Amino acid sequence: MAQRIINGDQKAAYLAKGSLKSQHAQLEEQLAQYKKVDQEYRGRAASDRAELEKTLTDKYEKEKSDAVAEVKAKADADAKKILHGGLLVVSQFLRLAAARRAEDSNPEADENLALEGVLLQVYTGDENAVGTMIKLVQGSDEQTRSVSGEALQTTCKPWLSSSQAFEY
Repeated sequence: MAQRIINGDQKAAYLAKGSLKSQHAQLEEQLAQYKKVDQEYRGRAASDRAELEKTLTDKYEKEKSDAVAEVKAKADADAKKILHGGLLVVSQFLRLAAARRAEDSNPEADENLALEGVLLQVYTGDENAVGTMIKLVQGSDEQTRSVSGEALQTTCKPWLSSSQAFEY
């Protein structure tokens, strides 16, 4: 067998091979530990992210439901206020019609003919009556009709208090 001659550097590298192998094994073990720690942190981060998403989702759902409830309550209060105002207008109209009938006023006056015509429409108790009351409440500019059906100059205009003239 032929002998090979090696220089000092090669001999030192050959002798250090055992320690390098043990260092390599130690580094492999450290790498495995780092990978394990990395996996734990990734798992914890995913868990924290899922928990945060759930917390935020719950918070936003609660805020949304609170906002919806608040809007519904406001809409309900507004609807009640509008209904109250509309019923007040209809009541004032009926009071005015009763007062005009009780007075010895001119039954042939345009306003009195309009009052009687609108009363007849309101008293029908059908969809026409509802439409007429809506015109009263909203103050329609549409001309009214007398009991006999002829068009009159008076329109449905709402009034705010009994002291204001009713233009009907």
